[in-house]
Amino acid sequence: MGVLTMTYDVIVVGAGSNGATAAYFLAKRGFKTLLLEMSRTPGDKCHGATEYAPGIIFANRPELVELMERVLNKIPHLHPGDLGSGAFYYYVNKENKVVYKTYTKPPGDTWKKTHGVNNQDFVRELAQEAVKAGAELRTETTVTDVIWDGDVIKGVITEKGDEIRARLTIAADGRISTIAKKAGLLTKWDVNRCLYQYGEAWKFRSDEEMFEYVDYGRHIFFGSTLTPPYPWGACTLALRPGGIVTVNAPTSWTTIGTMLGTGKNSRHVYIQNFYKLMEVKRMLRPCVGFPDTPFQRSSTFMPGPPLKKPYMAGLIICGDAGAVGGICGSGHLAAQFLIPLLEKGDVSEEALSGFTTARFRWQRQSDKEKDSSTFELSELSPTRLMHWSTGAGFIEQYQCTVDEMVENMRLGASPIILGAPNPEKCGEFGYIETGAWIIATKINFMLSMYGTFLQNPSLFPLIMKWVQKNQESFNKNKVFDHPF
Repeated sequence: MGVLTMTYDVIVVGAGSNGATAAYFLAKRGFKTLLLEMSRTPGDKCHGATEYAPGIIFANRPELVELMERVLNKIPHLHPGDLGSGAFYYYVNKENKVVYKTYTKPPGDTWKKTHGVNNQDFVRELAQEAVKAGAELRTETTVTDVIWDGDVIKGVITEKGDEIRARLTIAADGRISTIAKKAGLLTKWDVNRCLYQYGEAWKFRSDEEMFEYVDYGRHIFFGSTLTPPYPWGACTLALRPGGIVTVNAPTSWTTIGTMLGTGKNSRHVYIQNFYKLMEVKRMLRPCVGFPDTPFQRSSTFMPGPPLKKPYMAGLIICGDAGAVGGICGSGHLAAQFLIPLLEKGDVSEEALSGFTTARFRWQRQSDKEKDSSTFELSELSPTRLMHWSTGAGFIEQYQCTVDEMVENMRLGASPIILGAPNPEKCGEFGYIETGAWIIATKINFMLSMYGTFLQNPSLFPLIMKWVQKNQESFNKNKVFDHPF
């Protein structure tokens, strides 16, 4: 076994969006940081095809806003407007304003815009920013085990047999985390509390005759039926030339659409037009403005709920590895939590135990910031679903029913709409996905709808076989076939 004598303050395993973000902020503070990536290029193994960035960013995190905007500006455009842009407003009247009180304006005007970007391009630029901040990046390096010193993690072992030591290791190596398993923090996920995600991303060639429903440019509008604070709507996503949109939502989302009713209204009418114009239901053939084949296809299960114990002496589990999602927020929170501990030289299990709550931004509010009369609505806002930051344990964590969650979405006039294969299933608060990485529905949300099919654990391997079969079908026909 080869042994590397070089040691680091921090080893970050996984140069995805959260791993690269954590490495950036730690290196920027002067810590000797090593960022390891198994792929040839950072971003090659990232999930999804598009991301909303900067999206919703908290007002007290200006450094994250600055990093994400700098990265976005370095992504090469095919032509102006390539990324697409949008405007998000998370309340539409005085009564609903409090629902979104935890989401406030970042510095400047960044809260008014978002982008649909190629995830791989975004992560590559993010990793380069970490390198510029002082982090060392090693690609094509697969970590197979951890280094133990009694009950403390002291580094990692690569597939080549190299030992790399550090005061602290951050496992940001994805949903099936090797580090978490080797450390004994992950045994197996409960399949009834996992997410299923599927999506195809298509990139626009042009904007010719894409949409005529909205006067203000080529937009998709899924805002409130009430008068929004700006003329172009509570939620507007601009699908500009070269922009990316995720389509073909999974059939499993039909259940949510069914629960939410099918009332006829302006939003419902627009959803119908959306299906007719873009063939979102099946995308059996290219539409005007689209290329001949999808830009990218993704189909996977996401684990959940978040790990109860995401730490041990010398180690924390970050991002998807601990079933806590988000684009860059999880990595940023991890870095901010670790900086004072590293400065004190304390990476003991007791010191790192605080990461259990620190990984969730909304749980760090002081009692003074919380209004007991509106706390429940704030915690259960639709934006929680948008970023799936709570993992698969949403209902369990907040002790609410599905009806309560749906009612809160109605009160909040949720601007993000998840997908249902049948447009008739989409009501005023129905769901259609129109960009970014697919937002998933928990499998146990569907139990009451699909009954024994999903309640029987023996059927789970059949689901996995179906996923594999459709992967093969897609590779051949470039068409995804819904199973139900």
